[in-house]
Amino acid sequence: MPKAYFGKVSALAITGLLTLTACSAGTPQSEPSDVPVPSAEEYLPLLAQTQDDDDKLPEGFEDTESYDPQTRHLLATSDFGRHYVAIGNEGQLCMVAIPEPVEEGGDYEIAGTTCPTMDYVVQNGVPLKVNGGEDSLEIVTYLMPAGISDETVQNAVSEMRASHPELAAEDIQVVAENDSVLLVMEESTAATLGQITINRPEGDPLVLASLT
Repeated sequence: MPKAYFGKVSALAITGLLTLTACSAGTPQSEPSDVPVPSAEEYLPLLAQTQDDDDKLPEGFEDTESYDPQTRHLLATSDFGRHYVAIGNEGQLCMVAIPEPVEEGGDYEIAGTTCPTMDYVVQNGVPLKVNGGEDSLEIVTYLMPAGISDETVQNAVSEMRASHPELAAEDIQVVAENDSVLLVMEESTAATLGQITINRPEGDPLVLASLT
């Protein structure tokens, strides 16, 4: 199991707004495989589309140097944040998450970025934890690998909730957008759940990388 992917935080002040950007400290890696690995665009066709206004980062945020900003697209929005994808400088699939402010109407203040290699993505998906700022949520996001459907993840979430009745329905969210499935929650919820396993109809279960 590769190490969980974390970020380190740096401050960036723009026009009086303190914006925190979490940058990658390392990248998950997989064991070499003889199976052909698709490119990021083949894996997620959204990456080859033309950008529009929805693909812009919130005001005060800047792209990291780890990916091509011309390929950045908004993959999905959740109750916990905004989730973007982009193509890494070495062909990786990068994911950027910007957590929601704690207070409704508050400013976005922090972002996290991870760029795992495509062989890792094909097998494991994309895990990302973003440490919360002073006024924003601390979130854990999993982009599921191809072949795992929305229904499969929803079934897994139902099992999680049955095992943890103290969790509210809104504590765990499954978002299916742009040919992708995201599992999103706060870090405290992920810590309560512990090891998260997605049982597939066929094949071995997917054990998500621990980010807590």
